[in-house]
Formats: sequence, structure tokens, C-alpha cells
Amino acid sequence: MLPVTTKSLANQPTLMKNHSRLPLRPWMVLVGVVVLIAGHGIIVYYVSSHVALSVTVMAGLTLLVVIKHLGLLGPLYALFRRRSRRNDR
Repeated sequence: MLPVTTKSLANQPTLMKNHSRLPLRPWMVLVGVVVLIAGHGIIVYYVSSHVALSVTVMAGLTLLVVIKHLGLLGPLYALFRRRSRRNDR
């Protein structure tokens, strides 16, 4: 087996290309966020028009979906567990 040195590797063509980041323009991100929020709003409007739910229930479900989307459900659950343990003592 031949020893491999960095000098011999320098002359070799590269096998992997460096992929550049996708060119995200600020206005494209803004349009994406607006479309995402509008899509969720349309779904909520459609569901609320077909199911008779109170505003409180819809607000609670919306808050739960936002918390779940942001990934805050685990830390929020841990906070409530810590508080309940502290109150039990």
C-alpha cells in the first residue's frame, strides 16, 4: 500500500463541490411567512365556519398550535412540573 501525502492529494481534482447557501432575499422570506400565516388563517376560518366552537376554545387551540409549532411544549411542560413540585412541599 502506498503512503498518501497531502502533496499528492493537492494535485487531485476535488470530488465534492461546495454547495452555496440558497440565495434567500428578505422579501422572499417575508412573502413565505405571510403565505404560511394566511394558509393557517384560511384553515382556521374554514374549520370554524363548519364547527360551532366558542372564541375561547378557538383561541386556546390557536395558542396550543403556536406553542407546538415553535417547539415550546417540552420546556413549558417542564416549567409546570417544577412549579407543581414546589407547591406540593
